[in-house]
Amino acid sequence: MLVDVSQKVVVITGSSRGIGRELARQFAREHAKVVINYFNSYENALELYNEINQFNENCILVQADITKKEEVFKLYKETINAFDQVDILINNAGICSDNLLAMMSYEQWQQVIDINLNGVFNCCKIFSKEMIKKHQGKIINISSLKGQLGSGGQVNYSASKAAVIGFTKALAKELGVFNISVNAICPGYIATDLNRENQTKKETAQNLSILGTDNNLNDLANFVLYLSSDKMLGVSGQVFNIDSRVI
Repeated sequence: MLVDVSQKVVVITGSSRGIGRELARQFAREHAKVVINYFNSYENALELYNEINQFNENCILVQADITKKEEVFKLYKETINAFDQVDILINNAGICSDNLLAMMSYEQWQQVIDINLNGVFNCCKIFSKEMIKKHQGKIINISSLKGQLGSGGQVNYSASKAAVIGFTKALAKELGVFNISVNAICPGYIATDLNRENQTKKETAQNLSILGTDNNLNDLANFVLYLSSDKMLGVSGQVFNIDSRVI
């Protein structure tokens, strides 16, 4: 069965590192038109752009702070100017700023909520208008298993990812009439720049895993590709756990 996303325009927030970086690579390999978004990590983003450009010239690089609606609108305008449409929006940008609640600063709380939740709001609000106009589109919000399970020392992160799940389900009900699907994906532990050095998290995930291993980044990328393709057109408002532990 061929999963075809060729010529589809995909915007991936926070795609200079981690999960977003691998998603950008995989979509580019499948001949999609890829918008790489970054905020601070210009060198990483440029390196990715140059890598992708060797085999897919339909790729652009856009700096934008997704917590600011003006910059998200710039991201939208540059996407439309380059490709004249947007087919897939993947809200991937996210951060951790861990601490116990008693010691967590207001800045730690607000920064995580601003990026992980408010950024999703800004991107969905602005990009969905184009999808509504075209009467088609797919939005995929990267949440987390911690949004369902909670995680000690991560009340800000857990709350933001739980909110993304509720946001996804509500928005799917609003946009379904316009033939736009909205789904959330909850990865478990996947080794990225955010957590690669945290052996405790890795060992905990492996101990809880039915398969006894941590998740492969390729599993997530393959699932996102399938969900983004025309092979899955009748699914919306759903939460998919990409993990091998029972919750």
